[in-house]
Amino acid sequence: MLSQKENEVIKTAALVVVAALLIFAVACGKGVSCSDTKKASDDCSGTPIPSHASATKPTAVPRNVTAQATLEIKAPLQGQTVTSPVTVEVASTHLIAAPELIVPNAAHYYVFVDKVPFTAGGMTIPMDEPGVYHFAQNTLKLDIPPGKHTIVLVLGDNSHVRVPESEAHAVAVDIIVVQPTPTQ
Repeated sequence: MLSQKENEVIKTAALVVVAALLIFAVACGKGVSCSDTKKASDDCSGTPIPSHASATKPTAVPRNVTAQATLEIKAPLQGQTVTSPVTVEVASTHLIAAPELIVPNAAHYYVFVDKVPFTAGGMTIPMDEPGVYHFAQNTLKLDIPPGKHTIVLVLGDNSHVRVPESEAHAVAVDIIVVQPTPTQ
């Protein structure tokens, strides 16, 4: 039978091995980063590619990136017809906190409406530009005029610098905003 000290040493060693394997798996993953050397077929232009195959899933931008945190536009759905104000509902597995709280390693949401291309990873996101919104809640109401629009969701850090694609890739949906009918 092992002593309590020997059990603690074995548990610690096991945690170190698991951590090393995770680091190795991430480092040796087959994901492509936009900072990697590019081939002509790589899609890291930063331009959202609308998904016409599914009316329920947002499109990842770019498609070949292996991200550590997930980022999702839950509403509106790809291709959905909506009225203004548009409620954008989002979710992420990344730690989310308002920038004024200065939580280490936290991020907050940014929505770009009809801003393609949008701010690249590692660059400061403009705070005073029309069509750019930042928030820390899971929903945002936007007054969007009638017509076809693209909504892109990314993460920004406490200094309003865009989180790199390798940490959380951008997602996008295309929507159509219409005038409300008298019954709405």
